[in-house]
Amino acid sequence: MRLKKVWPAVTAVLGVAGLAGVLVVMFTPLSRRLARWLAGQDWSSMDGAARSAAVGQVRLAVVQVVAAVGAGVALIYTARSYRLSRRGQVTDRFTKALERLGSAESYVRIGGVLALEQIVQDAPDQGRHAARVLNALVRDRTQPAGTPGGLASVRLPEKPGELVQEALRALTAPGSRRRGGSWPPVDLAGRHLAKARLPGADLRGAHLQGVTLNGAVLCRAQLDGADLADADLAGADLSDARGLTVEQVLAARGLHGCVLPEPVRSDPRVAERVSRSE
Repeated sequence: MRLKKVWPAVTAVLGVAGLAGVLVVMFTPLSRRLARWLAGQDWSSMDGAARSAAVGQVRLAVVQVVAAVGAGVALIYTARSYRLSRRGQVTDRFTKALERLGSAESYVRIGGVLALEQIVQDAPDQGRHAARVLNALVRDRTQPAGTPGGLASVRLPEKPGELVQEALRALTAPGSRRRGGSWPPVDLAGRHLAKARLPGADLRGAHLQGVTLNGAVLCRAQLDGADLADADLAGADLSDARGLTVEQVLAARGLHGCVLPEPVRSDPRVAERVSRSE
């Protein structure tokens, strides 16, 4: 950060020094001495015209080198200005998306979710913040998973609302989830997400402990490293799920009617768990 602050001053000093060097070479005997040094032993055999031409070539070469350096510095400044301008545009988009999420109109709120999804895809530096907002939105707009058969479970919604469903899709869409070390994993632990529709969702490394996913559509979802401990998967469609292991399924609960990939379903331990839950 400190280097970024002093870089303009350093560049300015270098520019002044370069200009001063050009002036010294152009308008002092130094250019003649430099030409003589470059010519070596041939200098003594040159006539006046040849020596003048050599001095002119040295001066031209110096000007060209300085011009090239100046063009490089200008290019660096242009790239820096572009990055700052683009960052400002993304920040403005981010702010407007947050404003839409607070609207009283459902279609405006969904537009805010779509705007955040676009930021996730377009701007990795701001995308992680947009992903965190989407995750927080899902957690804020969903209920905690209730105990099956208890009074709390009776009051839980049958399926996610339209805004939650759209946020889930945007948060887990393939191509939106960047897997850099600074990107937070999807955190849906302990939430009620019955009948959520997430076909092909990217849930690698997701926190799904204790989540209610009964009747959810997760076919072709990527579940590498997802924590499914105590997750309710009753009636969930996990057909062709990628990265799903036997250990993940055994850590879950409520496997009645759960559709599993063939390699996992055929495991004796999983088959026993499924038969006991039926």
